[in-house]
Amino acid sequence: MKARKLLAALLAASGFAMPAGAAEFISVGGFSYHFERDLGHNEFNYGLGYERDVNEEWTWSAGVYKNSLRRASFYGLANWYPLNLGAGFRAGLTGGLMTGYHDSPVIATLMPTLEWRGEVLALQSYVVPTIKPYVDGAVVLQFKFAFR
Repeated sequence: MKARKLLAALLAASGFAMPAGAAEFISVGGFSYHFERDLGHNEFNYGLGYERDVNEEWTWSAGVYKNSLRRASFYGLANWYPLNLGAGFRAGLTGGLMTGYHDSPVIATLMPTLEWRGEVLALQSYVVPTIKPYVDGAVVLQFKFAFR
């Protein structure tokens, strides 16, 4: 219940202190490919999330998805993209808090991320590190759709 209240507060605060033309996205989850192939993970991770630009390098996101353990995971993340690679690509780090994993009600995460943005569609890829006993590592591909 606390995670839901946190998500609601983040969404309610999204209109404050943001640039007027800030891009906004709805994410619908995506796919994961786990490094340990014999653990039977769920690799179709559908969900619903919201992301908004803070400035040219920073975004924040919050949402829920069905994780690799087939549980609901709530998340609040900050995305930092200091490297503009051109052609819509940028790279950086993503960090924040997530729920629904092994042996801990909430885990902190920090992971490298790569994003491509088009006019309507955006793709974001993370490399989730293996942190035993809490998280089994994976490469994740997430789909996002822009709106205004």
